[in-house]
Amino acid sequence: MSLKKTTKETHIKRKILRWYKINARKLPWRKKVNKKLPNPYSIFVSEFMLQQTTVGSVIPRFNEFIKIWPTNEKLSKIKESTILKFWSGLGYYTRARNLLKSSKLIARQHNNIIPSKYDCLIQLPGVGDYTAKAILGIAFNKPVMPIDSNIKRIFSRVYGITKKINRSEIKINTLVNKLISLKNSSNFIQALMDYGSIICIPNIPKCDECIINTHCVAFKKNLTNEIPYKKIKKNLNTKKFTRAYIVENEFNEILIRKRIKKGMLQFMIEVPNDNWVKYKKDLVRDNLIKLFLENLIKLNEKIIYSFSHFNLEVEIYYVKVRKAKYKNYQWLALKKIDKSGMPTIMKKIIKIYLNSI
Repeated sequence: MSLKKTTKETHIKRKILRWYKINARKLPWRKKVNKKLPNPYSIFVSEFMLQQTTVGSVIPRFNEFIKIWPTNEKLSKIKESTILKFWSGLGYYTRARNLLKSSKLIARQHNNIIPSKYDCLIQLPGVGDYTAKAILGIAFNKPVMPIDSNIKRIFSRVYGITKKINRSEIKINTLVNKLISLKNSSNFIQALMDYGSIICIPNIPKCDECIINTHCVAFKKNLTNEIPYKKIKKNLNTKKFTRAYIVENEFNEILIRKRIKKGMLQFMIEVPNDNWVKYKKDLVRDNLIKLFLENLIKLNEKIIYSFSHFNLEVEIYYVKVRKAKYKNYQWLALKKIDKSGMPTIMKKIIKIYLNSI
């Protein structure tokens, strides 16, 4: 009787799962229901929060979120303005809008039960291939593999893939099929994510501590710092300009409005500001501010705020006025700024103003 040959992939799976049993990160969304699998709703929420945001930043905000909206039913009943107010500081507010839209669809079409089928998940706003597979694999133990940057890095190094990422993805997707766990998908996916975050890290990986280095082509060929292929980022130097205005009354209140323009910070609360332009010469003074031009004072300090695709340089002005009504504006007490749901850039503008006067 011949013994069945143990493949490289089987060795890797066994070793990674053993490592995970001892070294798994304790993340709040991983808390298991009935000691089996994580709560699908928790994974659903966490996957939206984790898009372009670090785990460390998400943990405290996730805990707050779940305390306020512990079920999809409760989340689905809130207004967009409520979730945007909560989301302040996390950035990428489109995620919050899509999370709420998806929640409402799940309430309406799936009786508040997170779908366990790919075709249903992929129809939800903000859910792409990766998010759908992450929910299916982690929350429902389905035999899929969501390929994030950690998993992609491990695959690239283990198999010695030196091509550019967009080309290597084809090969990685093929190799993934060899490592998909049919029985323990949830743990294996999370194990790979943790291994990539703790051991097989982007810069100076901990190869001496690696339990699968005997299977790693990059380690054997001393290519761990060259793999995966690092795409040279083009320095776009994209910069935009605007002017922001603090209009304060005698009761320590400032004028705010809801941003209705398309694009960044859509429908968020903001202080009056001009159009965002590539060239200063194209700045157009906000209509409201034209009423106060004679008394405007410019602060010496300005702010340069980094968005994902450009930097915004903001000159800051202020004016003291008597309280009155202005169309499409309302007054907000300065002491309530932190709880207003304003985006971070607006809070920073106000902070500079308060520190300057």
